Amino acid sequence: MNDLNTITKESRQEWEKGISSMFQEIAESYEKINTFISMGMDQAWRRAQLKRLEQYMQDAPVLDIGCGPGSLSALASKELPKTKFLSTDITWGFLEIAANSGNADTLAQVSASDLPFKANSFSAVVSAFVLRNLPDLKRFYRECHRTLKKDGIICMLDLTTPPFKPISFFHSLYMKMALPLGAKIYGSKTEAYEYLDRSIKNCYTPQEMNSILEECGFKILHTDRMCMGTVTIYTAQVIK
Repeated sequence: MNDLNTITKESRQEWEKGISSMFQEIAESYEKINTFISMGMDQAWRRAQLKRLEQYMQDAPVLDIGCGPGSLSALASKELPKTKFLSTDITWGFLEIAANSGNADTLAQVSASDLPFKANSFSAVVSAFVLRNLPDLKRFYRECHRTLKKDGIICMLDLTTPPFKPISFFHSLYMKMALPLGAKIYGSKTEAYEYLDRSIKNCYTPQEMNSILEECGFKILHTDRMCMGTVTIYTAQVIK
C-alpha cells in the first residue's frame, strides 16, 4: 500500500498492483467508511446515476468497472430489475464480498486497462468512485469505446473538487478530518484514506474529463454536478 507514495501512474501494471493491494487491505470497511464520509448521500448519488443510465439503456448487459463490494449492482437490481450487470474489479477481496453478500450475480476479476471482452458487447459501461484510481483514463475510455455497442453509453460517478474556492477549501478540510476519523471508527488503514484524499485533489475537472471523452470518441450527453460540485456524473455516448 505504501508503494503508492512512490509509484507513478506511468508504470501502469505496478500502479494497478499497488491499488489492488491497498483496496484488499480495506475491503471489509470500505463501504461503511464511504457512507460515513458522505453522510449517507452515496446511495442517492448512485440512484441519480442509474436514472441517467435508464434513459439510454439498450437490450445488452451493463459492464460495471471497479464494482467494489457490489453497491451499484445491488441498487440496480431494485431500480432497474431488468438490466443485467457484469460486475468487475481488480481486487479479489471486493469480489468475494460482492458474491457472498448477494450484491452481484455475475462477477469477474478484470483490469480496466485491458478489458477481456469482444467488441460491441455492452449497452453501457458504468463506474462509481473509480476514475481517479485508474492509471490511464484514455486507454480505459478507448477500451470502453471498443466494447460498447453502437449508441452505447458510459455513465461514470466520481468525486470532484468544487469550483467555488470557499466551498473547495472547506470540503478539503472536511475530507482531511473525516477520512482518518472514519478509518479509526471502523478499524481500517488510515494510510489508504490519505491516498484517497490526495486522489480527489488530483482528479480532472469536469471540463478536462469531457475533453478526454471527446478525444476518445464519445459525445457528451450530460455532466451532472451535485452536492455543490463535490460529486459529478459523466454521461457520454459512443460515436461509431
